[in-house]
Amino acid sequence: MPVFGPICALVIHAYFVSGRAGGKYAQLENMKASLVPQDDEPSRVEESVNDIPLEDALILDDPAVRRSVMLDVLMENNYRYVNALSKARLNDDVEVVHYATTAMAEFSKEYELRLQQYASRYAQEPANEAFIEEYASYLSSYIGSGLCVGQLLEIQRNTYQQLLRELIRIRPTKDRYKELASNYMDSGQLGLADELTTYLFDKYPGDEEAFQLRARYYYETRQGQLLGDLIKEYDMKEEYKSIELRRFIDFWKTDDGNIDIDSHESIDEGDVKEKTGA
Repeated sequence: MPVFGPICALVIHAYFVSGRAGGKYAQLENMKASLVPQDDEPSRVEESVNDIPLEDALILDDPAVRRSVMLDVLMENNYRYVNALSKARLNDDVEVVHYATTAMAEFSKEYELRLQQYASRYAQEPANEAFIEEYASYLSSYIGSGLCVGQLLEIQRNTYQQLLRELIRIRPTKDRYKELASNYMDSGQLGLADELTTYLFDKYPGDEEAFQLRARYYYETRQGQLLGDLIKEYDMKEEYKSIELRRFIDFWKTDDGNIDIDSHESIDEGDVKEKTGA
């Protein structure tokens, strides 16, 4: 029976409940040394996750390196590694999977506890703009972390939309409208997305993000002709276009300069969002 996983789980639990996130501690270094035999310890000038990124360590055929880097991550401020840890749960190393699953569970608990505190305060201060912005920002990071899925993700997105709408009611800004429009598309509320992206595109005709949001809406709804017309019209404008926007427009063009929509029907969701500024 493997012992690394259970011991590592205890280390993780003790670490998080102690609230000592950030920095490396001698106790954990000693535990790491006991878990990874010295002969198997990777030779590195300085023990740091900066030497071998977690994403790279996960694909190495070296369990000692994978586990060592995992423990390095444990001793850092871990929230920036959530996406990598999520992928680590699919690793073929059972010890790595056990570590990643346990760590992700701890992250989820911390997020949920903090969100409960935010929700409680929001009920008491429903018009505090600065606080609502802070609450929305934290909730956005949770939604984007990959920690919440399924019905929980839907609930959190609905809450996030509620906060954005309240912020818009208090003080409407272009960025808040854009974020709400993007969130509508993320959650499949395409009718609301249509209304809001149309409003943004008409109100801010020279705004690149408003254009890209409208383009994304046409793509999400598979309105290829309208998407092509929109891109052609924007491409013909003589005003300044950023490098990112030029790349976006060029992405859809064929060698003869026409706009080709059909050949991009198989683009996966991640590529679509990247290309359309989502």
